[in-house]
Amino acid sequence: MKKLDNYILFIDESGKSKFSDIGDHFLLCGLIINKDLHSALSSYMISLKEKSDIPTSGNIHAFDLFEDEKIRVEGDKKRIAYSKINTFFTRLSHIVQGSEIVCLVVRMDKRPYKEMISKTARRKKVSDSAIINYLKREGLHDFLYETLARRLILEFGYFLEKKDAHGEVVAESRRQDDHAVLEAFLSATTTSKYRPEAIYHEWSKFSFKRIHGLTFQNKKGLSFGLEIADLFAWSHFNSHYKRQRISSSHANNNRVDIRLEKTEEIMKDLCARKKPEDITSSKLKTIANDRVSEFTEALKQYKQCSVSSGTPPGNPGEP
Repeated sequence: MKKLDNYILFIDESGKSKFSDIGDHFLLCGLIINKDLHSALSSYMISLKEKSDIPTSGNIHAFDLFEDEKIRVEGDKKRIAYSKINTFFTRLSHIVQGSEIVCLVVRMDKRPYKEMISKTARRKKVSDSAIINYLKREGLHDFLYETLARRLILEFGYFLEKKDAHGEVVAESRRQDDHAVLEAFLSATTTSKYRPEAIYHEWSKFSFKRIHGLTFQNKKGLSFGLEIADLFAWSHFNSHYKRQRISSSHANNNRVDIRLEKTEEIMKDLCARKKPEDITSSKLKTIANDRVSEFTEALKQYKQCSVSSGTPPGNPGEP
């Protein structure tokens, strides 16, 4: 019996996914890397950091290094020479471009769902925050992130089936919000979530058969895959949505723009579908119709609490 290859799907986000978060857009980046190759690339990354005087005790953060031009040292930030950043980035680019890595990017516009929340709030004569807090209690305030993560995991299952391989999912920990990825993992490996004729019904079979684990890592963990996923996610979010630069320095902004442009070129070569995918409302229903239905039903069922917080039930003014 031949030994099957093992792959890892690394997942990271950029932007804010919750309805309570400021901003209308967010995206998830997934990187698929052979497990043995990833081990070798992680060793290369440590060597590159050492040569550039970047601490090897933790992951780089794309914003810190490539826009803020600083590194974290024992909780503080320390500026690093531009030349060292450029040398590190050039060498890293060569390694990534020369490796067999598959990149997946899915993007989401939250505005249609935020507008649904606002319409419900106006109809019920309450604030948007009251509706959002209600959705949080119902476990729906982060269902968009969950759905996009489900999309990446389903495609990973399809990828593994084509390769006749096994795999695992590694996601950057969002601490108390890790349940969103866990729910995505469970849903992506459950065929009953999809109609028998739907493509994702087949992909969920592949995911159940091929994906054998889910783990979370924080920013202190050493993981080449999460570092590159963070770089790609940050770069594409800033490039696509034209985020305003933090610096007033023209020279700094020019350096950042060059890094973003170079990263976008690398991503295009690695992207499985040649371009990122926008998850529209109609696509969202095909991926997670169950969660979309729960969201819309929750808005219909919302009832304003008639008793203010801290006031016991009963007639006002009576014991």
